[in-house]
Amino acid sequence: MGTEYKVLCNAFCLTSKSKARKIEAHLNTLSAEGWEFAAIDPLTVLGTDVGFYLILKRTTKQAEPR
Repeated sequence: MGTEYKVLCNAFCLTSKSKARKIEAHLNTLSAEGWEFAAIDPLTVLGTDVGFYLILKRTTKQAEPR
């Protein structure tokens, strides 16, 4: 078994409310495909929080060698 990771970047979240809505939309959409929340990291420009990096993970089955 292996682990697969996906990183989503979303910029220009001007308010905390818009940031939360975007994160929730990503999680709702991708959780149906088996992705789970792993971490979140802020995206900053000159010290100002303008977005986020959302890291997701899922367990994958690796094919056995023949």
